Amino acid sequence: MTIINFYNNIFKPHLEKIGKFTLLKWSFYFAEIITTSKVFGTIYDKLRFRVGDKTYCFAYGNVSRCNFGVQMSFIGLLVAVYTLTLSIFKVYINVPPIMKWNEIDLCSFKLGLWIITAPTLTSWFIRKFEKKYARPSHQEDRMNKIQRMDKMIGGDVRKVRKMCRYTILILVISFFFLILEKWENKKKEKIKNN
Repeated sequence: MTIINFYNNIFKPHLEKIGKFTLLKWSFYFAEIITTSKVFGTIYDKLRFRVGDKTYCFAYGNVSRCNFGVQMSFIGLLVAVYTLTLSIFKVYINVPPIMKWNEIDLCSFKLGLWIITAPTLTSWFIRKFEKKYARPSHQEDRMNKIQRMDKMIGGDVRKVRKMCRYTILILVISFFFLILEKWENKKKEKIKNN
């Protein structure tokens, strides 16, 4: 069987059944899972670390703030995975009523979660950084400390910020696609009824 026949016999009927908005929506959900998991993994593995029995978090001031970032990003990751799997299962199987959630509601929840979490983590980092390196007596010592801090955690903090921004952007775009998909479905229902 050639590739063209394989595409025409297997993929094309499924693509027509699913629709272009649904495929775009799934790709954005998958991208959201990737960015959210990068936020979770970076905070959990690189910004929060253990030495013996003690846990440290140099980025946000104390361990409870790092734990907040870990927990919120993990909740966002779980909801993102649930949203993608629910959306896929709705196309292929009959989902039980207890599992049916409106995708716009889930997207709104995730958007609210990230709009609160990202600025909170950023403000904690800025506040901690300003407090620690405010006005030392020796300017050269201050610059050395800032450079050391940037070598230790600077790249990871910037990665968390960037991935949070990407996650919010992806959520806004997927929210837009959800509204377009709903509008397209209403148009199809109107055409069927007429």
